[in-house]
Amino acid sequence: MKNAISKRGDAERAAEWYLAKIHNCTHTVRAVRTKWQREDLFGADVIGKNKKHTYYVQVTAGQDSAVTARRRKLEAIPWLISDVVELLQLRQTEDPANARRKLWFFRVHRYDFRTLQWSTLEQAVSVPRLWFKKYHKGM
Repeated sequence: MKNAISKRGDAERAAEWYLAKIHNCTHTVRAVRTKWQREDLFGADVIGKNKKHTYYVQVTAGQDSAVTARRRKLEAIPWLISDVVELLQLRQTEDPANARRKLWFFRVHRYDFRTLQWSTLEQAVSVPRLWFKKYHKGM
């Protein structure tokens, strides 16, 4: 398995889909990214809101060192107990049916405010090709 290289924009678009499809978020917002400006929203690349929670998601397509750096950044923010903070690491693997084709998935890291510890979910979240396209409500 390899990490996705130079896939940050794709990873952020996929994170919007992840919030909408996995957490049933009705509202999602991505951070501002232009050629000269990069501004996260409360330390997150994507924010989603459903009826119960506000989800703050930081995304990386980098190696494990990038995960560690982003974890530390998120730990420094005083979150509300009702917030859900996740770090999504975009990864790729080869398709067993066709070695030329790549399969993408997220490793999901979740921050627990009670224990102040990170946990990695055992089940990876598959990322379909559609998730790399811009998210439109109702799709």
